[in-house]
Formats: sequence, C-alpha cells, structure tokens
Amino acid sequence: MAQFPLENLEDLMLLSSMNPRDIRQRCGLPHPLSKFAANGAVKDGPYADTILKFVHYLTLGEPDSAMRREAEWFLFESETTFFRLCLNAGINAKKLRSHLLCKQLGVEDVYFDGGASGVA
Repeated sequence: MAQFPLENLEDLMLLSSMNPRDIRQRCGLPHPLSKFAANGAVKDGPYADTILKFVHYLTLGEPDSAMRREAEWFLFESETTFFRLCLNAGINAKKLRSHLLCKQLGVEDVYFDGGASGVA
C-alpha cells in the first residue's frame, strides 16, 4: 500500500473530502477488518464495505434502533448472507462472528477453531 505524505493544508482539505477507503489507502492504513482476513488480506470493495457498515451499526448505533437490530441479526443470526459476504470479502466469518459475540457478551476475546464451543 503506497503512502503519500500530506504536504500542506490543501492536501488535508482534499483528504477530508475523500471517502474512508480512499483516506485509508492514501495514509497507508490497514483495512479495519484485516485482523479477520482469511488469506492475508481483505478484498476491498462492496462486500467488505457492507460488513463494516453493519459492524458500525452494531457498535455505534442506538441500542433500540432498527438499524442496530438488523445489524445484530445479520452479524449473529444470518446463516447464509453473512458467510457469503465474508467469503467474497476475504474475511474469516467464524473468527469475525466469534470476536463480535465476545465483545457483545463482555467476555475474553477467544477464537475457537474447529469443534470447540463455549468461552474459556
């Protein structure tokens, strides 16, 4: 990922008008979901953007809002769509779901690979 230093105030103004993906790429920051990449890198695009948007609704949304309830359903209960989007985005769906569940429940963030169940 190429990094471009900001030279002056005009560069900063331009940066503020860009979308988050462009800002991240320009500054050389990793994708927010890169910790959950299945094969080393998240495939930037609409699938990863959609998953990230649902994570934002879950973490930043009002507790009783419709968007948060839909995010909870998508991230925790969906049996096909969530996994398809993760596959297309290059994200390990089980690892991401496990992490989000641990954060929701306030327990240690442990990823269980395979047949293990429960929280240590």
